[in-house]
Amino acid sequence: MTVSTKPVLKHVSTAATGVAIATAATLAGPAPTASAGGSCHPPLCSQTWNDSGKGFYALKNWCKSTGSTGSYTIKKPTCNNQKRNWLRPGERTKGTQDWDVFQVKKGRCFKVDFQLTPGRDFSKKYNRKDKKTIYVKVANNAFAKVRSSTC
Repeated sequence: MTVSTKPVLKHVSTAATGVAIATAATLAGPAPTASAGGSCHPPLCSQTWNDSGKGFYALKNWCKSTGSTGSYTIKKPTCNNQKRNWLRPGERTKGTQDWDVFQVKKGRCFKVDFQLTPGRDFSKKYNRKDKKTIYVKVANNAFAKVRSSTC
């Protein structure tokens, strides 16, 4: 039997979604924290995949109490002994750790697919040509797949 690591709750009814969330929370235990060095329980960990042709940094902590998956800030998150992880093309953050941010440097353009568990998927483009570097939030229940480093 093959086990998929992709979210399977893409088109589930609202009632079933509530049951799935409650079940996942019960099975996974307490909600993960965004503290540096902390761990979490899938599917509640944020994770970033680099499916593009260029490397970029993932950061441990968003450092703000506001924002949702896909939102960004130009201020570099620097709280809690911030850690960063260079993701080469084809790499991803560890699924058992919580990495809440990825960086889009000045002059770059990323196309990103976001998968929220359960099932609220969307795509977004971050065009930073002639603009400042930004830091994009990936919430605890989300996966970010950087598909392209060109626009």
